[in-house]
Amino acid sequence: MFKFVPSFIVAAVVAAGLAVAHAPVSAQQLPAPCDFITGGGFVLTNLAAKANFGAHGGCKHGDFWGHVTYVDHGGFLGTTPYHVNSIEVTGYFAITPTTRDICGRANTNSPEPQPVHFRVRMIDNGEPGTTDMFGIRLSNGYIVTTRILGSPGTDGGNIELHKANPSTTAPDPAPAILVACAGLEPPVGGGGPD
Repeated sequence: MFKFVPSFIVAAVVAAGLAVAHAPVSAQQLPAPCDFITGGGFVLTNLAAKANFGAHGGCKHGDFWGHVTYVDHGGFLGTTPYHVNSIEVTGYFAITPTTRDICGRANTNSPEPQPVHFRVRMIDNGEPGTTDMFGIRLSNGYIVTTRILGSPGTDGGNIELHKANPSTTAPDPAPAILVACAGLEPPVGGGGPD
């Protein structure tokens, strides 16, 4: 039996499909089974200022879970230091076997419209963490491209990808990455995977 579907809905679905066609197929999926990632450290921003971060995310009891805090000591939008503090995690996605993106909404300490959307990329390349990677992009144009955390004096920290456990159940149905990340592209660059 065929059902009538208005043409504007079909057009929207086709357009959405074309909009995400460039993304890897794995980026459309939650890790199976869902896992979680944690990390913290410091980076040099794209403008060579020091920044600190702490981030964790994943799935827990059928929902997304996590928190991101980030401080750019060089400032942004006239606010120094510039603080980003998450208020909601809206997505968690496996990009590669060792790469996870955390998406959500955050407040900042600047007078800009609140909240902003964020997309954080974290890569666990094994211990002791000298080749792990971190990057962040905000909906207001702020970006620190994904970079290695093992540059002595400029970047450091550790990212750890944790295995699934009985509490790390994913949302069902899971949102598409384009929706969960509010259309933000990943903070790629500096050798990070696309």
